[in-house]
Amino acid sequence: MAKRFRKLHGDPIIWLVVLLLAMISIVAVYSSSSALAYKNDTTTSAYLLKQSVFVIIGFAFLLACYIFPLKGYRLLSLPIFAIAVGCLGYVIWGGQELNEGIRWIKIWKITFQPSELAKIAVVLYLARILEAKSIKTFKAYAIWILAPLGITCVLSLYGSVSATLIICLTAFVILICAGIKWRYIWYTIGIAAVAVTIIFTINKLTGEFNRIETFTARIERFFVKEDLSAMTAEELKNHKDKNLQSDQAKEAIQLGGFFGRGPGNSLKKDTLPHPYSDFIFALIVEEMGLMGGMAVILLYLWFFSRCIAIARSCSRTDTTIMVLGLGFLITLQAFIHILVNVGIFPVTGQTLPLVSLGGTSYVIMSCAFGIILSVNRTIEIKYEDKETVKNE
Repeated sequence: MAKRFRKLHGDPIIWLVVLLLAMISIVAVYSSSSALAYKNDTTTSAYLLKQSVFVIIGFAFLLACYIFPLKGYRLLSLPIFAIAVGCLGYVIWGGQELNEGIRWIKIWKITFQPSELAKIAVVLYLARILEAKSIKTFKAYAIWILAPLGITCVLSLYGSVSATLIICLTAFVILICAGIKWRYIWYTIGIAAVAVTIIFTINKLTGEFNRIETFTARIERFFVKEDLSAMTAEELKNHKDKNLQSDQAKEAIQLGGFFGRGPGNSLKKDTLPHPYSDFIFALIVEEMGLMGGMAVILLYLWFFSRCIAIARSCSRTDTTIMVLGLGFLITLQAFIHILVNVGIFPVTGQTLPLVSLGGTSYVIMSCAFGIILSVNRTIEIKYEDKETVKNE
């Protein structure tokens, strides 16, 4: 048994992707943190050290999840899901512990966004349920899948609409890949449409889901082109302020050109809002050019292709869903971030996995990578054991 842990198992390409994303993260955060350092009366070196620490912590959690046995994930999937749902509920009713509206829980000195945990918890929950339960009737589907997902999504709406959409899309892909009857999928879409209508109506009457107003306002600004010539000077200023993030991101990408301005030479790092988190891809393109941006995109695509290969080698439903679900989740969030940065999607506030400035989201995404590698490690060890028996 000791020999197994002396050898690093798991897909070498995924390990390489993790290493490269961590290196890109440290460089990009260091380069983009000058405005943040000035605001907090510190230095960019402090943020370089801070991000390096987050990378080390994230890698430690990744290794822990990598070593953790799959049997443990099967046992803990339901408790993890229950904890995630409980945290989402606490965000709503635990007002004294909140930071920045209702999106964060503050425990001691750690700020925690429950919707980030919910993303992974939903994947683990579905993997366990679809393996353990026989979903042959709509009643079983409604009890074990539809109701828990519905509760999670409604609670998540209080914190982040974009995170809720990521959870919904990930769950939708998992259910299709798991072979759930299409009739049940269509029922789900119909029920979801009715639920969304009710939620929007409640929000319009009571303002209960205030994040929806923020999200819809961003959608309107993105798709509805206002007549600037008819605006007063004050209205024009407000319009520019509301579109500052997307406009500055587009300018940063345009300045990058094909080869970029070089590391540390960004002109927009001090004017682009959140260049170290929500808009870090725009800064990467400005400094590293189209070539650097395409390299980042290819890393995520390369990672997802390896997840598909690993899923094909899985012999159980739960491990297949864990790898596909988490792989899709990470890649989906990465591309939503990228599409927002290049101006194809409205602003969502989603970070770039394993690249944006660290925190609980960095650690949780590191855990997702670790779980995928844990599945791959288990497959490789079983294969090596079979080969040993044959040779003996």
